[in-house]
Amino acid sequence: MRIVTGLDNWPLKSAVGSVALGFFDGVHLGHQSIIIDTVKKAQQQSLPSVVLSFAAHPLTVIKPAMAPKLLTPIREKTLLIESLGVDILLLLPFTNSFATLEARVFTHLVLVQKLKAKHITIGYNYDFGYRRQGTPEKLLAWGKELGYNVTIIPPITYDGMIISSSRIRRLISQGEVGKAAAILGRCPTISGKVVRGAGRGHLLGFPTANIDLDADLLKPRFGVYAVRSRYRGKYLYGLANMGLAPTYDDSTVRFEVYYFDFDENLYGEYLRVELMAFLRPEKKFDSSKELIQQMKADKKKAGVIFTYKKFKPDLLAEV
Repeated sequence: MRIVTGLDNWPLKSAVGSVALGFFDGVHLGHQSIIIDTVKKAQQQSLPSVVLSFAAHPLTVIKPAMAPKLLTPIREKTLLIESLGVDILLLLPFTNSFATLEARVFTHLVLVQKLKAKHITIGYNYDFGYRRQGTPEKLLAWGKELGYNVTIIPPITYDGMIISSSRIRRLISQGEVGKAAAILGRCPTISGKVVRGAGRGHLLGFPTANIDLDADLLKPRFGVYAVRSRYRGKYLYGLANMGLAPTYDDSTVRFEVYYFDFDENLYGEYLRVELMAFLRPEKKFDSSKELIQQMKADKKKAGVIFTYKKFKPDLLAEV
């Protein structure tokens, strides 16, 4: 997949087969249905498929205080989109001037004149342009005049409720990672580089990798999780703690991962940690001895989960 940043760098003079519009945070099952339709429509015309998205969430410009914490960093979102067979990912910077662009003008200048799109796929509730005046119905009507077709993907539901990024954020914030996985199509993740932590894990006999947390990304419920990571072609299984390490009166939010039967140096490595199950809330212990006993119990519980729980194939195997 080719990644293009900004319209000024758009490389094609010819038409594209289909364009998917959306921010696609999480690339959940609803997003996947939009992108898969786009790829299919483009292949039918033997023309490139395009996902048009933004490098940052539009609300970070329009209403920063309301901007949501993200489910996926741009690196992971890019690879998830690529795994669906997309030819080109076009990332536009969302600026104040872009925010004032009328929906009809955006459609004409970007989708028709620049991309020469033959087809556009959007979700049923997608809106765009100044004051969100562009709707699926308007895009459909303009297509009859401007010469493109439109597919509007209806809502995708799970357990009687519509799948959405906001619903997934709520589930992860509550520690409901199993339910979140069902509508993401894979386990929710925490990704980042391994940095030096306090070093207490080694002293306790449970060496941990401390993941550098991106301030823009959603943090799951504080507590202990059963996790796995793909590393050098194989899965590492273990435990992760998200929180403040209350036993040591730490005031810094940390995400620390302990991999079973593994003690290699991971400093500087980029890890994608899959949250497979929430084991327990974070707890303050009276001593390191009590903490060690609890970690042994957590490890045993996680081992049962890894042995008996069946997991669907990953949409994204490795970052």
